[in-house]
Amino acid sequence: MGIFSFLKKNSSNQSSDQLVQQLIEKIHSLQTENATLTTQSNKFNEILSSIIDGIIVLDFNKNIIFANKSSEEITGYSQAEITGKPLDQIIHFFSDTDEILSKTYCQGSFNQSARLIGKEGRQTRVNIMTAQITGTAGMGLSCILILHDLSKEEELEQMKLDFVSMASHELKTPLTSIVGYLSVFLDESKGKVPDESLGLVHKAFVAAQQLQTLIQNLLNVNKIEREQLSVAPQPLDYLPILQKGVEDLRNQANQKNIILELILPQSLPKIMGDPLRLGEVITNLVANAINYTNAGGKVQVSAQVSPIEIQTTIADSGIGIPKEAIGHLFNKFYRVANQTQQSSGKGTGLGLYISKSIIEKLHGKIWVESEEGKGSRFSFTLPIVTQSSQALNQDQYVSSAIQSGTLNY
Repeated sequence: MGIFSFLKKNSSNQSSDQLVQQLIEKIHSLQTENATLTTQSNKFNEILSSIIDGIIVLDFNKNIIFANKSSEEITGYSQAEITGKPLDQIIHFFSDTDEILSKTYCQGSFNQSARLIGKEGRQTRVNIMTAQITGTAGMGLSCILILHDLSKEEELEQMKLDFVSMASHELKTPLTSIVGYLSVFLDESKGKVPDESLGLVHKAFVAAQQLQTLIQNLLNVNKIEREQLSVAPQPLDYLPILQKGVEDLRNQANQKNIILELILPQSLPKIMGDPLRLGEVITNLVANAINYTNAGGKVQVSAQVSPIEIQTTIADSGIGIPKEAIGHLFNKFYRVANQTQQSSGKGTGLGLYISKSIIEKLHGKIWVESEEGKGSRFSFTLPIVTQSSQALNQDQYVSSAIQSGTLNY
């Protein structure tokens, strides 16, 4: 009740002294309430100011009615500069080249990374999260924006990628020499060095090769993260690539007494692919199948032709994969934490991640079907190149590779 309403209601019924006393009490009560509201408002502002994400509140006309301190740092605008002004005229969000307007991100929940352009053209990578405010028509509140600054995280990620690239390249050169010298020594020492000593050198040679593969995988992952994984698409015969991939691992299969079969149709059409990268994919998948199959088991590599693609399947009779792990298999550094991991004792969880990236860059698909104790089937597809469209398809692949920055040996 206001002061004047209070006076009007009570003046005819009470003496002057009583009226003054009640008026004093009413003023004191209002002052107390005001002080409480001010304290609560200050607390609220302190809480919002301590949040590291930017917070902007809009009314129903998409005008800015509040912006916390973090949003000032992200946009470059002080609260006084933008309060009461239309957000779309002050701050701009872009996804690639398309601007994202408030009518888009204030319609229900929204969560997307974007490029923010603020004061004097200042640009910042942010993640926009929004929420509508319901039941507040009387307060005039419509939408809340939460802006998470991604620039520092991206800078840290870039530093991490730079370090991995530098360290891997520095390790690759001397390790290549070590592998080369050990290979020459093993070839020239047969019959000259005792078998026991030669066996020790061979173990060192195998360990160096494994380390070389790890470093190469780290370099490939680094290129994938930078979107610079090189591919050289060309029409090619797929049969020799499959045959070489299987034969290179036949000795490994024989050592575990595993039957390694290659089953193919009478003829295979040409595909559009990269022979080097496809070799990596086949080697990864067949080696995994051998590693995760117990002695006496079987690994089968087969191919099926459809009108538009060739599907390659690597099936094994191994220990299989738990159902809950299948959805994560192609994630970077993911390894199944059960007997599968113990069966090989090796691996970094990079092979399937790299294989997926290669197949997708070649416009194919890769997937897995598995059941614990009953083996696994890894399959991938590659598009067929027909004689009539061969030149067109090759131009399309090469153009796409150049635009994405992947054709960069």
